[in-house]
Amino acid sequence: MQEPIPSIASIYQHVVAAQPVIGSLPGPALTDSQLSSCNFLLDKNWGRALQIVDQGGVRCFEAQNSKRRVYQVQGKTSADQYLVFPDHFCSCQAFFYEVVGRSEAPYCKHQIAARVADTCRRCPITIVPDHVLTQILLEI
Repeated sequence: MQEPIPSIASIYQHVVAAQPVIGSLPGPALTDSQLSSCNFLLDKNWGRALQIVDQGGVRCFEAQNSKRRVYQVQGKTSADQYLVFPDHFCSCQAFFYEVVGRSEAPYCKHQIAARVADTCRRCPITIVPDHVLTQILLEI
């Protein structure tokens, strides 16, 4: 009898609990089974997201007072920068096409990259005044 396929939420819980090795980050690694599950559930976006994280393509902006966070994730070129809320939104076209429009994927690669980078402490966090974060969000 095959084991049931774990949900995306449970995979992310494993990522948080294990604090996996990605690139040169020290700490325990995800098991082959967990990596396989992530690869199965998130398909091509999983590998692409890990590449973005390994290349240092994720930055976090945190509002000083409200502690709200938004992520800036690198696209294919240095000119392509996307604003991301990991659970809800990405400003890339793939998010609107694959995730929202056609429901082909639960998240785009930028959302996954932001979540993994934050969980693994692989993105710099820039503390900004709340009004600066507001300005960043108005640019979406």
